[in-house]
Amino acid sequence: MLARHAESLFWTGRYVERAEDTARLLDVTYHGLLEATSFEARRSWRDLLVVLSLDAEFTAAGAELTAAGVSEFLVLDEENAGSIVSSVERARENVRSLREQVSTELWEAVNRFHLDLRARDLVSDLEQPYRLTSMVKQRCQTLAGVAAETMPRDDGWLFLQVGWMLERAEMTCRLLDVRYGRTPVSSGAYHHWLGTLKSASASEAYRKAHRSSLDPTQVLEFLLLSRTFPRSVLFCLRRVEQDLGRLAPVDGRLTRPQRLLGRLRADLEYTDLHETVGDDLHALLDRLQKGVRQVAESVALQYFRNSQEVALSVLDFRPPG
Repeated sequence: MLARHAESLFWTGRYVERAEDTARLLDVTYHGLLEATSFEARRSWRDLLVVLSLDAEFTAAGAELTAAGVSEFLVLDEENAGSIVSSVERARENVRSLREQVSTELWEAVNRFHLDLRARDLVSDLEQPYRLTSMVKQRCQTLAGVAAETMPRDDGWLFLQVGWMLERAEMTCRLLDVRYGRTPVSSGAYHHWLGTLKSASASEAYRKAHRSSLDPTQVLEFLLLSRTFPRSVLFCLRRVEQDLGRLAPVDGRLTRPQRLLGRLRADLEYTDLHETVGDDLHALLDRLQKGVRQVAESVALQYFRNSQEVALSVLDFRPPG
């Protein structure tokens, strides 16, 4: 398929996942602070921006660090490329540009999501954000289901899934880095760890695996190393590794994205978290985040850009126009 079509599908997956993650994190943060002090609230809103890697952009925008200020920035602000409105609009424009590469059902679902979001009074919705965040989460999950049920498992599907899973893996790493960086792993802050699980839609799945125990190390292990939970970092990396294998040359040669991802996945899969928890935890999570960004950049260089192009810095990697 054309490189520009592959790139559009790759970023469609990333944008949809980004919108869902933002809605979920916003919902969990808002409801976790209903009885918090002003200091705790400011710290939690700042942490949310750090998880989403939008703290610098928020500060530059000059918005107030309050529930209303952060919510408007993450939902409404069209100048913020990571806002829900911007992510959904970009996903819709990407799908519109390659109608022949996706199913009619997927295009209609993305377009309807965009139009419904635009038709809402989002400022009023933010006064009671539960309805809005629930709608965004459900629509993003609907898009995932429609894509799974109507798209052939060809190259277009693979690029869509690679973008989706890489975005998810990086977001989970960011979440854990912020949550575990703020509170010692040995802490018994029940609501803190429960909020961490809810931020990854993992509380029910975790309960089935560990029943009533809410041990911080087990939470970390579940979100990093679960082979069955679809939002764990290892699950996402294994899925991307499988999809990149199907995109690789037929002669069996490993591409650079495969080599980078294979090393990253093995590094995580064979990590003993009981030895890592402590001073090495931040280093592990930082290494994972950088590794995911390197894989994303190498996918772009391998499939979307001219082979003679000079590689950009990983930290400067941004979505197209």
